[in-house]
Amino acid sequence: MSRPRILGGSARGRELDTPRKGTRPSPSRLREALFDMLAFEPEGTFLDLFAGSGAIGLEAASRGWQATCVDLAGEAARVIRRNATRTGLHVDIVHGDAVAYAREHPGAFAVVFAAPPYPLELRAVFQAILDAGPARPGGLYVFQHPSRETPELDPPADVEAPRAKRYGSNGLLLFRRRA
Repeated sequence: MSRPRILGGSARGRELDTPRKGTRPSPSRLREALFDMLAFEPEGTFLDLFAGSGAIGLEAASRGWQATCVDLAGEAARVIRRNATRTGLHVDIVHGDAVAYAREHPGAFAVVFAAPPYPLELRAVFQAILDAGPARPGGLYVFQHPSRETPELDPPADVEAPRAKRYGSNGLLLFRRRA
C-alpha cells in the first residue's frame, strides 16, 4: 500500500508515515474533497481530533491553516511529529484524549475535524464533540464515518442541521455553528 501524501499547498507531494496499527488514514479522494470545500472558508485555526498520522492536520497546515492534531496513542503523536518535521510544517501536537481536548477549548477553532477509530461508538463521540462546542461561531464541524452508517445526531441549538457527503466507503457530516 502506498503512503499518503500531502495533496496541496506548500508541502504538496510529500509522503507521510502512518502508525503501524490502530489507524486508517483518510483516503486522498476524501481529503481532496474536504479541502476543496474548505477553500471557501476563511483560513484560521483547524483542529484534527483522533489525528492518527496527522494527514488531515498537516494538509491543513500546508494550505495555510494553524493546525492542532490530537491523538491519544503515543505512537500516533510520534508519527505526527516525524511527519511535521519531514514536511517542514508547523502543527501543534497534543498527546491526549480528543473529546477532553475539545471540552477544554470551547469556541477556539474555525474548523473541527474528527475521524475516530470506527470500532468506537461514533454517535456518542460526535455528539460529545458537538456538545463541547470547540468550533467558534460561524465555524464548521466535519465528522468522518463509514458511508454505510450515518450517525443520527442532535445538534445543539446554535448548530445548523448537517449536510452529508459520501466518498466511496467514507462519508462526511458537516455542521455549521451559527454566527
